[in-house]
Amino acid sequence: MKKNKLITTRKNKGYTQQHIANIIATDVSNYSRKESGDVRIYPEEWNKIAQFLMFHCMIFWIQI
Repeated sequence: MKKNKLITTRKNKGYTQQHIANIIATDVSNYSRKESGDVRIYPEEWNKIAQFLMFHCMIFWIQI
């Protein structure tokens, strides 16, 4: 669920995977694997992503 919110939020804000990869200091292929759920997104990465997207990181865990 949180990965879907991340993808939706990123796209709604007009950002690419490359933008987010730059924020968490990784390459786009690794970020793509993180976004798809194949690789873990660590808490410090969630915080950086949430700050960049201007959301509290808890938004990704709240179910609507």
